[in-house]
Amino acid sequence: MLTAFCISSKRGEILFASLFEPSLTKAIFHPFLTELSSSPHGDPPPAFAKDGQNYVYVFRDDLYWVCAVGKGSFLEQCGHLLITESLSQLHRVCSVLCGALTQHSIMANTTLITEVVQETMNGGILQLQTADKLQSHIYSSVVAAKESSAVSAAPGLLYVDVVEKVWASVASGGTVIRAEVTGSILARCFLPGNPNLTLTLNTQLLTTSQEGFNTGTRMSEVEFGSGVDVGSGDGGRQLSVMTLPGQEMNIVRYTLSPDHPHLLPFTITASSHSLTPSDSELRLKLTSNTGMGTVAPQVTFRTVAPATTAAVMSRTSGPRDQAVHFSPDNKAITWTISQFPGGSYAQAFIRLVDSGGNAVVESGELEFEVSRWVCSGVRVESVKLTPSVNNLNKWVRYLTTSDSVSLRLT
Repeated sequence: MLTAFCISSKRGEILFASLFEPSLTKAIFHPFLTELSSSPHGDPPPAFAKDGQNYVYVFRDDLYWVCAVGKGSFLEQCGHLLITESLSQLHRVCSVLCGALTQHSIMANTTLITEVVQETMNGGILQLQTADKLQSHIYSSVVAAKESSAVSAAPGLLYVDVVEKVWASVASGGTVIRAEVTGSILARCFLPGNPNLTLTLNTQLLTTSQEGFNTGTRMSEVEFGSGVDVGSGDGGRQLSVMTLPGQEMNIVRYTLSPDHPHLLPFTITASSHSLTPSDSELRLKLTSNTGMGTVAPQVTFRTVAPATTAAVMSRTSGPRDQAVHFSPDNKAITWTISQFPGGSYAQAFIRLVDSGGNAVVESGELEFEVSRWVCSGVRVESVKLTPSVNNLNKWVRYLTTSDSVSLRLT
């Protein structure tokens, strides 16, 4: 029935693979990854065939959970819904056993996930299972993310993280053609016992439209974590859950509505000018939209110079820690800015030697990580524990990272 299973990142990196036939290798998933990379306007259908292979997948937690299906009449008889449901169930089981599912947690828990896959797929034959039924058959322990010695030695810490990832395609004038922002509110409590955690947000996490004028955040998908209670006394802005000492808890996952005004953390403008008949200059200006008090530890812009470019010369203005690198082999230009303060801007003037006086650079990719700011505007207004704890250090952190942000420059 099933010949192989894998978990892949959005960038096409296989994080985990299980092969149910001895003759197979991870190369069986190459057509699937190729199809992902060649679908710029959206993911392929949940079930499709390519290069003689049949694939069924679901997308959860920014990861692709993929099955390769053996040739035969299975899909014709049963369709792909059974496999889709089994993959969703596998995701739920791994989420319960491992906590928050990230690329790091997947790679750190490959042994445990291998056991889960062996139990739920049984060499390629689907088995319907739940976490409580599987628990007695799992012998591996969860490998948690490593904490610093200061954190592990201090039991009076509570972390609440609001983390968002951005996928966007932006036109040359800065207009957002398409954007997708997915976010999570995560909590980790280093306290004895199981106190109840209550978070009060600045907005309701709803997918339904509200009557009248509404300036709140609009969501297309909202999924609350296991055991999370959504209170009604404060307009649905209060979320409560029982803490688990040292374990990361997923409070809620959400996706911004496509019609929500997307404010991206950066805007880039570009222009090209002829310097000589053989050389042109690329001028880039990167502006931070995140406001004072925020900082981007590192921002990287990558583009490709015209094929005839022999070398580049550059100068920058703005933040101190900037660098422009050029790779003659693939003509790649990389502009890196470290410790980019919110509300400021940086400029790069890049001379493209032997590119041709009228040469232009058409597009590029922007990678970033921004602290103390999220695109959605979701904020945690208060954090309470019941029963209350004295001398508790509460940290609420905000982080926005890029998944794939492509920019047209001309």
